[in-house]
Amino acid sequence: MPRHDSAAARLLRSLSLDALRGFEAAARHLNFTAAADELSLTQGAVSKQVKQLEEAIGRPVFARGPRGLSLTPEGRQLHAAVGEALRGLESALQQLVQSDRRAVSISVAPSLASLWLAPRLAAFRAAHPEIDVRIDASEANLALEREGIDLALRLGRPGQVPADWQLLMREQLMLVASPALARQVKEPADLTHLPLLVFHHPIERVEWMAWTHWYQHLGLTRPASQPVFQFSHYEHLVKAAVEGVGVAIGRVPQVLPLLRAGQLEVLLPAHRAEGLAYHLVLSELARARKEVQALAAWVARALAEDAMGA
Repeated sequence: MPRHDSAAARLLRSLSLDALRGFEAAARHLNFTAAADELSLTQGAVSKQVKQLEEAIGRPVFARGPRGLSLTPEGRQLHAAVGEALRGLESALQQLVQSDRRAVSISVAPSLASLWLAPRLAAFRAAHPEIDVRIDASEANLALEREGIDLALRLGRPGQVPADWQLLMREQLMLVASPALARQVKEPADLTHLPLLVFHHPIERVEWMAWTHWYQHLGLTRPASQPVFQFSHYEHLVKAAVEGVGVAIGRVPQVLPLLRAGQLEVLLPAHRAEGLAYHLVLSELARARKEVQALAAWVARALAEDAMGA
């Protein structure tokens, strides 16, 4: 029997999935900029999607006032329906692609992935042999739902991160070097005779990762002739420190496995600093899955143990 082609059916065919996702995110946040950040779009793109939706249905879904956005009665009705439909679609797709094994994807910074997480994966595997882990090593704060990522470990300045980020630990920073170089440092002034390993991040600038900060803290003047090796990737800098190239500013938890293995040693242990804070972020679409909860709990527990042993 031919299907009745109603006005609502024709309207639905004219709407794109991206427009509905843009509206749902904007309605949930009541903020176009926050929705754009979640979807990895520009604020203008989300605003355009919402405008197209409003033009299609012939009535506004948002009231725009001096205090920001609010949903109109029609917007609230549509948001409830769209949210339920997207969750149902996500659930159906999950069941279609799900294999006998359970998989979890986690986004972490490249240095944390190679220096801290990779050496610990055998322990996680022993505890959860039924779970596969996919690691996305990226410096970017990816939109988890859009990229299909279940959870992330993210660094942020204390007190300057979203409320839903779960604080796990503060970075501990200390000076580290290979055992051979460490034996040459008995007092702060001995540092001026050794090469320095410098981490140069193209975007993030934090004072406690700068040698200028450490030299001021130690009451030293850096000689103009002191050798310097500069790295854009922190894991490469740590590798150079292990090989005895120079002295590095060590970040815990990244360097903790190497300290425990005796490949690096702490110089001037009385002098330390606190860095950025590690936070756990879970995808709204994945947080109810048991395998995601298992990896999240394991990561939180491992970092808590490292914070105590730092």
